[in-house]
Amino acid sequence: MYLISKVSVEGFWDTYNFSVPIDHDVTFFIGQNGTGKTTFINLLAAALTADFRTLDRMPFKKIEISLLPRKKGEKPSITVTKSEKRGRPFEIIDYRIVPGGENPKEIKFSLDDTEEQLMLRRMRSERHFFEYYHRFQSGILPALRDLVQVNWLSIHRMSPQEQGRDERSFDSSIDQKLSALSNDLVKYFATLSKQKDDEIRAFQEYIFVSLIEHRDDVDPFDQKRLDLVPQYSEALQTIFKELHVQRDTSKLLASFSRRAIENKKEIDENGHQSGLTFDQIIFRIGLFRIEEVVKRWEALQEKLKTIFQQKDKFQSIADELFQRKKMEFSESNEIIFNSRSGKPLTPQMLSSGEKQLLILMSEALLQREMPAIFIADEPELSLHVLWQERLVGSLRMLNPNAQIISATHSPDIVGPLVDKAIDMETLVK
Repeated sequence: MYLISKVSVEGFWDTYNFSVPIDHDVTFFIGQNGTGKTTFINLLAAALTADFRTLDRMPFKKIEISLLPRKKGEKPSITVTKSEKRGRPFEIIDYRIVPGGENPKEIKFSLDDTEEQLMLRRMRSERHFFEYYHRFQSGILPALRDLVQVNWLSIHRMSPQEQGRDERSFDSSIDQKLSALSNDLVKYFATLSKQKDDEIRAFQEYIFVSLIEHRDDVDPFDQKRLDLVPQYSEALQTIFKELHVQRDTSKLLASFSRRAIENKKEIDENGHQSGLTFDQIIFRIGLFRIEEVVKRWEALQEKLKTIFQQKDKFQSIADELFQRKKMEFSESNEIIFNSRSGKPLTPQMLSSGEKQLLILMSEALLQREMPAIFIADEPELSLHVLWQERLVGSLRMLNPNAQIISATHSPDIVGPLVDKAIDMETLVK
């Protein structure tokens, strides 16, 4: 996936032409009301997501989005133009996409069929519009998605592909978005749980195979192993608990430790192995097997930490920000919150600011640390000043490979990143 390096616009508000560089990490567009921050952000998001309705109503002639090359000589770009054609009742929208790689084949897409124009512009039924709209997008979206992964993070505005088709729904846009993201989070966390189950299953298979595996490359009589018996005992207790082994492990481990001490005493007194009984030899071999199991278990724990690293980070950030509530996960991987009084709360029961914060965090988490473009229009709405200060840093922690492009009025959102802020007035003068 590519990130943006520069955006050039011709005929912005049918008046202005400008070109603006985009930082690969964070770019803020600031300025007084009426300077065009939201218009520019909406236009950029619409061009990247083939949002025809927004492109149709936006006053512009051309927007060219230059993408950050990954290889020398690449010049990937996305260009959208809007023009009038004699004899046509509507302006024509044309896409020109230059992909990356060697010898890229230019892709062109034009919405200039009169029947399509009439259907998209004059449909009164939202349900019919979205059915047709998705058929229209199927021609251009695959080409765009091969180049960029875009998240439209504006909470109170939804792109057409995110809007519901059920006209009977009375949910607000924020609740619709929250519901959709909750489902996506459940699926994501379920994939992590499956990875854990697969790793546990592989560990159990190893234990079974190790019982019948013959090893000539190790010495089961190594005296140093006996000194680690207490450590093995503790590790085995943990393993039994995690694997739900229904057995009195205390007696088993006490017997194991006692026999280990007896073996060590035998070695200390004799100073050699020749006097070991058959039972002691079998025990020493078993000790080696236990050591291997413990090592495998420790390696498994490191794998599980990696698998759940992002989920744990997500929860850690939530614990810092949602100070009056504790976020947890149900057995079915659904997010639940507990108030200070212990009352369980669903995400839909949160305040508007808490919902917005959860949505922004969820969007970042679901990118799975892949390069992605996050476009946000006034993300500070409904957020406490403390949350505004920590917002960009939290999103970057969840996805350090994200490129955040935001229109904002909040100096707290910008914070110390003032050198990454562009005054919109300098572009439309």
